Amino acid sequence: MINNIKQNPCIVFMLMLMGFAVEAMSQGYSYYEDPQFDPYQRLCFRVGDKQIHSSLRVYKLDDLRSICNVDSAVYADLSMPDPNVKSNIFRRFFNDDFLRWRKDGIYVAINPLFDFELGKDSEDGRKTYINTRGFYLNGNLGRNFWFYMDFTENQAKFPAYYMYNARAYTGVNVVPGEAMNNKMYSYSYLIDPDFDADYRVANGYIAFNIGKYLDFQLGKGKTFVGDGYRSLFLSDVASSYPFFKMNVTFWNVKYMFMLAQLRHHDGSTRRVKYSVTHYLDWNIGNRFTLGLFENVIQAGWNRKTDATRSLDWEYINPFIIFRPGEFETGSDDNAMGGFSMKFKAANWITFHGQFMLDDFGLDRTLHNKGHWGNKYGFLYGAKLHNMFRVNGFDMQMEYSQVRPYCYSHYDGASTYAHHGESLAHPLGANFKEGLLIVNYRHKRLMLRGQLNIAQYGADFANDTISYGHNINTPNDYRASDDGMYTCQGLKTNVRFADVSATCLINPKTAFNFTAGFRYRKQTSDELELVSKHIYVALRWSLKHHYYDY
Repeated sequence: MINNIKQNPCIVFMLMLMGFAVEAMSQGYSYYEDPQFDPYQRLCFRVGDKQIHSSLRVYKLDDLRSICNVDSAVYADLSMPDPNVKSNIFRRFFNDDFLRWRKDGIYVAINPLFDFELGKDSEDGRKTYINTRGFYLNGNLGRNFWFYMDFTENQAKFPAYYMYNARAYTGVNVVPGEAMNNKMYSYSYLIDPDFDADYRVANGYIAFNIGKYLDFQLGKGKTFVGDGYRSLFLSDVASSYPFFKMNVTFWNVKYMFMLAQLRHHDGSTRRVKYSVTHYLDWNIGNRFTLGLFENVIQAGWNRKTDATRSLDWEYINPFIIFRPGEFETGSDDNAMGGFSMKFKAANWITFHGQFMLDDFGLDRTLHNKGHWGNKYGFLYGAKLHNMFRVNGFDMQMEYSQVRPYCYSHYDGASTYAHHGESLAHPLGANFKEGLLIVNYRHKRLMLRGQLNIAQYGADFANDTISYGHNINTPNDYRASDDGMYTCQGLKTNVRFADVSATCLINPKTAFNFTAGFRYRKQTSDELELVSKHIYVALRWSLKHHYYDY
């Protein structure tokens, strides 16, 4: 045990930090991960004297308290439960925590976490379902310890494109954004049209403060970096992963250091790799925000000798720049960076953007714009609130574009992925995408519409050449060094639309009844996939599930 600790510097680092936590004050985080049901997100984009660091999700409750009453925000224009009135379990089920204890500085809440969905894809007659049972709990013990955990047992049968594309893209038997699938199935749904999924998901963390400026989080989950629906830096698209996170907050600046353990699939072996992330978010005045991002992916083994490789100490220093650290250690790890911005033009409209840089050479950028090593991407968009002066009527527009071979590496072991799933945009690289989302909420009624139009350049079947879309393919298999352009290869067009109506039964737990329709069409010279999926669901919508890729 002692030798394992000595060989793993991240464990030593965490134990050292926990040793300083004697005077820690508890810190809570919002557990709303689905933007549609997050009661705080739209409040973070108002112009005011106090700006929250909205690009780091999920939000810290102490930060939220500086801009709103967190309890009132959950219930919006609904009546809040009276804390002085003792509620029975039935009333709590529909308006508050299901079970709750509060005494002598101890607070514990336990709630169910279900998702019962039935649907049918009218295009191929496929019947779909989701059967999720579980629970989540959160609370604090005294003033020094805050915690959260959730667990679900799941069986599901999704629309055909959902699992087929995931397997074709990742090469891994994984349920997108969830966990490994316990059931095996063929690569092609055309061969095995009745494949289904059986998987378990567990997340959780503990959090604590050190004085006024530092807070720490240790657990398993996801982090989203960005102000948009998509992120080119770090998103919640992939499955959960173990992490240690440190946040430093002072003046108008918030700085995050995160160390995460990821998995790379090498045949039947799941090898460990590490991700280290730095992100600095600076609120300049009460309207403009600038962010700086960098990440490095390090394989957990020496690719030449196949020996186990612990995380380099250079990367554990939370205040270094990764490229010099790479040169110092002589490593060939996968580093990337970028910057972001947000501008609150008015209370009703906010602009945001990201620029991601995976590799850069000034000379080749100026004289050879088609060089494969010019690896970058950009995203820009706008959020509009209370449009036409209608309260609760919001719109979000966004466009993103990423050049071929971004996020990839020369052997695939250090690609920017976990279980083969992209840690940034779900389309990987070599794509263009535009999307529009419209939301309307009035009391417990929620209406939502979404439209995605995307194009990407896929690889051709039975061809070993990579055109830069699949980030898990080594970029040594590239088509050429020069003449590379976005959407090269097998041009694939995707059209996706989703409309839904929701009755919010319990705003505290996001318990709701939803009915909707999804349309998706994927076309190329080699393949056409069409899905017309109608569904009804009774669920707790705390987690964000992506079906639009």
